[in-house]
This record gives sequence, C-alpha cells and structure tokens, in this order.
Amino acid sequence: MSSLNSSNEHKQFAASLHMLREEMDQTFEHASVQLDHYSSGGGESSLRQFLDEILQLRGMFKMLEFRAGERLCSELAETVRFHLGSSLNAKLLDSCVEAVMYLRRYTEFVLAGQPVAPSLLIPTINHVRRQRQEKPLPEAYFFMNLVRPRQTIPASTGDSVPYRRVRQMLQLGLIGLIRSAGRHGPLQVIARASSRVELCSRGSAAWPFWNIAAIAVDTMTRQKFAITPLRITLLSGLERQIRMLSNNKESGFQTKIPEWLFKEFLYMIALAKPDTQQLIDLQEAYQLKNHVSDADLDRARDNLKGPDQSALVSFSRAVQEEIHVLKEMIDHGQRNDTFEVSSEELIERLSRIADTLNMVDMHRSSELTEGQIYLIQRNEINFNTLADVIVQLEQDVLGLIQTGKSDHSAIVDPITLREAEICVISEAISALVMVKRAVGSYLESKDKMHVNHITKSLHDVSGALIFLGQPNLQMQLVDLETFADENIVRSMNPPASHKIEAFADAITAIEYYLDTIDSPASVANEALRIAEESLVVLRPSNLKGTHVTE
Repeated sequence: MSSLNSSNEHKQFAASLHMLREEMDQTFEHASVQLDHYSSGGGESSLRQFLDEILQLRGMFKMLEFRAGERLCSELAETVRFHLGSSLNAKLLDSCVEAVMYLRRYTEFVLAGQPVAPSLLIPTINHVRRQRQEKPLPEAYFFMNLVRPRQTIPASTGDSVPYRRVRQMLQLGLIGLIRSAGRHGPLQVIARASSRVELCSRGSAAWPFWNIAAIAVDTMTRQKFAITPLRITLLSGLERQIRMLSNNKESGFQTKIPEWLFKEFLYMIALAKPDTQQLIDLQEAYQLKNHVSDADLDRARDNLKGPDQSALVSFSRAVQEEIHVLKEMIDHGQRNDTFEVSSEELIERLSRIADTLNMVDMHRSSELTEGQIYLIQRNEINFNTLADVIVQLEQDVLGLIQTGKSDHSAIVDPITLREAEICVISEAISALVMVKRAVGSYLESKDKMHVNHITKSLHDVSGALIFLGQPNLQMQLVDLETFADENIVRSMNPPASHKIEAFADAITAIEYYLDTIDSPASVANEALRIAEESLVVLRPSNLKGTHVTE
C-alpha cells in the first residue's frame, strides 16, 4: 500500500485488515504481555518472544501491503536484535511500548474509517531508529507520487536573490519555531523569504521546486499546519539551499534540488485543503486530489496518544461545574426572597472545591474557600462576599490552566489583561496581513481602490502598539504609514519594485515580532533589526529612523 491517498484504497485496506483483525489483536496482546514480563525482570527470553510476535505482525502487514506497518515492525525487530544480550534497557522498553500502542491504535483508526496516513507512524519509526543511532526518516517517506507534469516556467524577472536578507529571515523564522515562539510570525517570515526566492528563480529549471516550496509554506501558515520537529527540519532545508545558492552564484538556480526535499514540500501540498486557485492547479497537475488533510492528521496524531489524560483539564472541569452550581444558587437566592439557600449544600460544595484545590497545590485558593465554609457554619455568611470569592476562584482556576500559576495581587486580573493583549495582537496581525494583500491587489490591477484604507490600518496598528508598550515598534509603524501615504496612496505611480519588496519585508518582520512578543529579547530584537534594515530603503535620506538596541 502506498500512501492511502484515495478513499477507495483506504476502504480496501480496511476490508483486508478486518479479515485479520482477530489474529492481529491476539498478536498485539501477546506482544504487550511479553513487554510486561521484560519490564518485570523477565530477561532476554521475554525479549525474544516479543521479537517473535513482532515478526508475525510484520508478515501480516506485508501481506496487506501496508508499508508503514511493515517498516515499523522491521525497525523494531532490528532494534530488539541490536539490544539482545544486554540488561534491561528503559529506553528500548519505552520504544517498544510506544511502537506497539501506536501501531495498534493506527489499525483501529483504519477499521473505524477515520482519516489517517502512513506518515503518522514516521515519528514512532524514528524513535525506534534512534535506539540504534540511525538517521531519521523524512515525513513523506511513504508518500508516492510519480507524476511530473510539464509546466510552463514563467519568464525571468532579472532579479538576483538578496541572499543576506533572505537567509536572515529564514534563520529568524526557524529560531522562532525551534523556541516555540509562536507560529504565525515565524512561518510568515519563512513564507516571505521563500516567495522572494521563487520570484528570482523564474526562468530557471529550479523554479518548479521554489514555486511548490513557496506555496507550501504559505499554506502551512494560512491553514495552521501542525509544526512538528520533522517539519522544522524540512523548513531548515530551505536555508541550506539558499546557502548553497549563495556559495555557487555562477551556477545559481541550475544546481539540482535534492529529490527528497522536493517530495517533502509536494507532500505538504497534498495535505492542504484546496482553498486557492494555486493549490487547486498544483493538486490537479500532480494528481494529489482526495488526500487526507493535515487537520485530519493532527486530530489523529493526538488520538494516537490515547484519550486526553490531562489532570489540569479534568480538574478545571470538575471545579467549574461546582462553581457554576454555586453561582446559580446565590443568584437565585438574591433574586427570589422566598428561596432559601441551603447552608448544608453550600458547605458540601465548597468543601469539595477546597479539597480539589488542595490536590493541585492551590492552597491560597483553598484557604479562601475554607474561610467561607467557616463563616457559613457560624451563620455569618455574606452572599456578596461569597459571590466575590467564587469569581476569584474561577479566575484562579483559569489562571492555572492558562499560565500555570494564580496571581492574587494584580489590580486587573491577569486573565482579563492577557485576553485583551491577545485580542489586540490578533487584530494588529490581521490588519498587517490585510495591508500586504491590498498592496498586492493594487500592483496587479493598478486600481487605487485597493489601497484607500491601508494608511488607516497602519495607523490603527501603531495605536495598538502604544497599548502594548512597544515604542520602538510604534515608530517603525509611523514610518511605514508615512511611506504608504506618500508613495502608494497619493502617488500617481506605484513605487519601485525594490521598495515594495522592502515594504513587505518590514511588515512581515513586524508580524513575526507581534506573534513572538513573549519570546526572549534576542529573537524579538532580530525581528526589529530586519524591519529596520528594510525601512532604511524606504526612508528619505534625511531621516535617521529608529535604533534597535541589542
């Protein structure tokens, strides 16, 4: 079986799997028992019997032509053989348990008709390979696509790659993703860098790759693809290609692109929902229709690990249910004079909340709750005070879930303040995206209607940055607003292409900064530095501009 990228193939595999289901379940069960024996000191005999069960599974998957299952069993068998004769190995045991559990759940998904693809098992295969110090397999290893359509390569623009700036943007984006400093901003700067290279690659044999890479990264940004370690590695491949181009400027885009890299980005196109004409055209040209989407894979990826075991989420739900009932009781009692709030029920529910809070070490919140129980027992309860305490408890619970701690000292509660900041940042990023699209539409159609409101949008973002306490960034927005007003909105002719590119680079860098605003200062300053370098191209020579500190 290749990549399960058609519904008929998926159904055929499920039907074949169903015929072997009983035998396969028994084999999985026996394998799990041998792992239990091994973990309990069963020694090499348990490991050898586990190996026999894995080889039996491999034979089944080979008969079913399920390449990913067969490969995982082969890797597992090789790794077990590699460790035979050694003492109990915790890392080996962990790899074996994960492999059996994920492989079993994968087959359950197929039987249940859930959308999956063999790439889901790649991280598990790599986990097993790591025990033998083997190189990891790429995500698209099992993806099969032999179609290489003839494409009309657009004429050369005559532009050369701005290697330094493009590499800076790629490296900035990769650092942001590696440090988990947001996703939109880092992907935006990588997408921007990729589109710059695609433009410069036109007229060359390398254009099909850079076209696919640019569209793939843009799609990963828009459709919120999951950012996994394998995908960060994939994106770092773009930076290596730019480095090679920079070192071999004579041959330039005639240098051959690695086949695996082309295949990986083509797989990203296959996982995308066809929401733009570019994607529709590419998926038709490469015959990538009806493939499982990345959104489906992301859900399956979470489900592979089993049901949600998060103690915090369970705790939150339990406490919020109790709080909800208490709020209704108090509200009903204050609105209806004939309704008498039961002290016994109040004490019972507050006690459950206090005990639950203690279980997660929220002792300050638990003490507040116990204080109210004491007042109720003494018939000294004040329902207004109790209502305030319940609201405080609700904020503490939300604070623990969102930030891992509860802050009782803030004048404005941290949840409300953080939600306001998130809202402002989201609106600012949306406005900057709209500005870039508007300018792009204007350049294509030459219709000034598209850019009538871009200065207002930039002005609004500038105001938002005052709220966020970002004076340096706010001054950069002022400069961008001035450039847009004088050179785009009021000018009879569009600005030179290099200025438009610098304008877009600056906005993309600011997007990155806003999306990674909680990241270490070094990452934030690098984004500001790229924006500042772009602004140097836009400012009149008599303006000094903003200085970015280290």
